[in-house]
Amino acid sequence: MKRFTNEGHILICFDFDETYFPHACTPEQLASVRRLEDFLEQYSHRLSTMWVTGSSLKSLREKVEQANLRFWPHRIASSLGTELYHIDVDGTFSLEESYQALFPSDFISRVERVASQIEQMRIELEAQPGFGTSPWIRSYYIRDQIGSWSETLRMLADQEGIAVNISQCNPQAGDPMDAWDIDFYPIHAGKESSVRYVCTTVSFLRKETYAFGDSGNDLGMLAHVGKGYLVSNATEQAKQMYPEMTTKPYAEGILEVLESDLSSFI
Repeated sequence: MKRFTNEGHILICFDFDETYFPHACTPEQLASVRRLEDFLEQYSHRLSTMWVTGSSLKSLREKVEQANLRFWPHRIASSLGTELYHIDVDGTFSLEESYQALFPSDFISRVERVASQIEQMRIELEAQPGFGTSPWIRSYYIRDQIGSWSETLRMLADQEGIAVNISQCNPQAGDPMDAWDIDFYPIHAGKESSVRYVCTTVSFLRKETYAFGDSGNDLGMLAHVGKGYLVSNATEQAKQMYPEMTTKPYAEGILEVLESDLSSFI
């Protein structure tokens, strides 16, 4: 699969699952994705695209095949923004190794210390599918907990010098019902950090950068850029925490924004 042909000076960032890629993959949804791809290819001389996702690269490839997508973006920040890839026009992937240079070598040990303390508090951490496949992220589910456990978890992660994302699970993306998504990753990684790194190193203007997402782990990225939006199918937790939202879901919501702003980048 090839990449969008050209590359412009306006960065557009997409969460993948349930934003760019609809898990239901209905014919109507996929038709909207095709229209979005056509739009991004038509204006690729003005735009630079980036998928910023919690999915691993392996999982992304499977979903790309499932939806029969036609184009790779210019960059992918996978595994919750802990792995950053640049993609050449012929579809060749190159890992941005300098991005990971700031990550602590003892990251896994730090996570294990936090996990041990949490479990001593009788809070069960359930390893998510794919646990351990990436050296820079450890993801768990927590179910049916009440009280101030989230504040304690953030405090313990902060003491170890690592970051943690805590967001309500989205069953539409394959998560369990009534559970919380817990992701540990290095402080200099994550969705927001990967976007900040790309803006800085490639000289994209933050105020002109777009981002689209659907859940709590997208909110930092949306707030960081000049033009951040939740799509209308976003989780209720995300909608309560972030004000800017499209009126349409998935690709239709993305196109709603980009087509209305067309004059600003043609």
